[in-house]
Amino acid sequence: MTTFSSLVGHEIVVPGSVSNLGPGFDTLSVAVQVYLRVRIVDVREGVPDTIETKFTNGAPGGENRIETAFRHARARIGKPAPGVVLEVSSEIPTRAGLGSSGAATVAGLQLYGLLTSPIDPADLLALATDVEGHPDNAAAALLGGLTVSCQREDGRVIARSWQWPAAVQLVVATPSAELETAHSRRVLPDTIPLRDGIFNLQRALLLVHALQSGEFGHLAEALRDRWHQPSRAPLVPGLPEALRVENESVLGACLSGAGPSIVMFTNGRVEGARASLEDIYRRVGVPTTIRVLAAHQPAES
Repeated sequence: MTTFSSLVGHEIVVPGSVSNLGPGFDTLSVAVQVYLRVRIVDVREGVPDTIETKFTNGAPGGENRIETAFRHARARIGKPAPGVVLEVSSEIPTRAGLGSSGAATVAGLQLYGLLTSPIDPADLLALATDVEGHPDNAAAALLGGLTVSCQREDGRVIARSWQWPAAVQLVVATPSAELETAHSRRVLPDTIPLRDGIFNLQRALLLVHALQSGEFGHLAEALRDRWHQPSRAPLVPGLPEALRVENESVLGACLSGAGPSIVMFTNGRVEGARASLEDIYRRVGVPTTIRVLAAHQPAES
């Protein structure tokens, strides 16, 4: 008879992420060093497919995405799993644009694979995209580093990752204004003009090259976007002001995911970038939390 006692105490650790990176809507993302931790407290073989979750720093508003992803995998793969008691802690703020739902989705799928049989990474990413509706945050959470995602017409996802340049730090401001991704996506236009499509494509390619080559002077232009940030700006305190900042401490800025977090990129001038964000939120009168984050690099780097 199979026993699961060895899994008690096992911890699944998944990073948060900053997605879109300006022009790379639903395509580009970078994993960052804020983490979701899911620890197995008990395994109960007599009550299969049950999940009891204890959140050490408060339950998330809305659905428990860990359980949602677990049950999605159970429905799609079909293998029964033993019941489990979990302890969950997270450094990733919810509804903030730092990939909390993507991290929870990946954790739930990894948990199901741990309790049944390992899920191939490509299958895991496809399942995560089913749950999330887009692949970018889940790809970064799964692979680490800077990731590019391409969803095929059959639903499968091709994702590749490589090292984020260690010289570039991310200074992230999270205002006290939660924003649901679903609401932030509803404000987006159904179509975009051809000139705006060309605009973003040019800058997304320039962004990837600048990060690979170390030509960070191109980041300010490469991070510009016409697809999603203009529509989301009314929902995000401080975004228009952040995108207009021009000083030697800031390489460029963009909305983090669907928001409301905003990220500034800097090369060794963290305090200057932090001061710019503090000044913006002081002027707009919105309390904010500022984090200085490094990338969570790929495991093979």
